[in-house]
Amino acid sequence: MSAQTRAWLATVAFATAGLAAFIFVAPSTRLVWPEAIFYGVIVLNTFFSIRLFARISPAQTYQAVVDATLVLCYIALALSLGTPSAFPFFALCIFIAAPLKYILMLGETPYDKLMKRKLFIELLGTALCAFALLGATILDYPLASAWVLAIVFSLANIYLLLIRPMYHL
Repeated sequence: MSAQTRAWLATVAFATAGLAAFIFVAPSTRLVWPEAIFYGVIVLNTFFSIRLFARISPAQTYQAVVDATLVLCYIALALSLGTPSAFPFFALCIFIAAPLKYILMLGETPYDKLMKRKLFIELLGTALCAFALLGATILDYPLASAWVLAIVFSLANIYLLLIRPMYHL
């Protein structure tokens, strides 16, 4: 299956899961809106990420295990929409699992510079999600944390998709 096809399949599946969770599962609270924005942006970003990295990722068992873990994390993230501590927790899980993919690719492709940039970006996402989880749980500011997460992540993606594109060789 081509990288483009894999990217479209994953994007449609994650978007469908998010939309279904938003309509049928998520509680009707103000918290659901910033989380839905974050979810939509991460799914958009995932399309470009899969489209690029599926072309250069070595066909190794460990990559399939990380990919399967990420799929489960995305589904859990969708199902946790509107839940104050679960949503930032599962967002953090994505940003803990994803760097493993790029760490394991270091030295396996001729694109180490790209892998290091992607790894740095993923670690920034990890810090952002950890901050959101801290704000939502320990500091007890779930709505403010959710909005910070949505806004900062959206701005970062504008930068990474339009200003200084990440997803090209």
